[in-house]
Amino acid sequence: MTFSRDGRAFLRCGVLATAGLALLAVSACKSGPASKNTDGKSGAQPNSTTTAQGGGDAGINLNCVMDHIQNPPEAFHYSYNKESSNPVHEEADITPQTIDGSFKNNSGSTSIHGVHSDAASWQGAWSGLMGISGMSSAIALVRNSSATVREGPEKMNGYDAIKYSIDTARGTDTEQSLYQSVLGTGGFQKGTAWVTAQGCPVKLVMDSELHGKDGSVEKIHYEVAMVRK
Repeated sequence: MTFSRDGRAFLRCGVLATAGLALLAVSACKSGPASKNTDGKSGAQPNSTTTAQGGGDAGINLNCVMDHIQNPPEAFHYSYNKESSNPVHEEADITPQTIDGSFKNNSGSTSIHGVHSDAASWQGAWSGLMGISGMSSAIALVRNSSATVREGPEKMNGYDAIKYSIDTARGTDTEQSLYQSVLGTGGFQKGTAWVTAQGCPVKLVMDSELHGKDGSVEKIHYEVAMVRK
């Protein structure tokens, strides 16, 4: 199965190189997403031994979702939606034994079926559900910054989760410079994520706006869900 790349403006090599270097500098000063202090202000996240669930704080980890699809530890329903000029829709019922679902984009739709005991069909099935990788640069932009604030524990889709709010408007001056270089003047990212202690988003809703120098505006809406059965 062949898939079209999903990132558009986010995936331009020059922009990502600039963003990557800046993110390394920002991340060096932070061990994880920001958290609310007792006075309600956001601040640096405590070290990784402190979380709402009593374990490590992995933040938002899309690799964890992809690993759950490839090596499911339990039965769950998975969905990924990207609404934009290049939309993607994925949906599947996943168990440790089988994957049954569908993939759809502007090129058409495809049914997905895989059996774990058949290596070829299994790989064909999970590789058809990797559209979420198109969010990687969008999440990398905010993951270890002041834009992402930990709100606390909350049950979601059958999982014990940690809730995070995402809003690039609350970035520091250095972060705002990075956001502007990637998203353009007036561009933003805003949303909410509920993740497991391993960082798997069991629910994530996020809006991005990319403002071009030519005055163009690209709006992207993302939704991710893992629902435990």
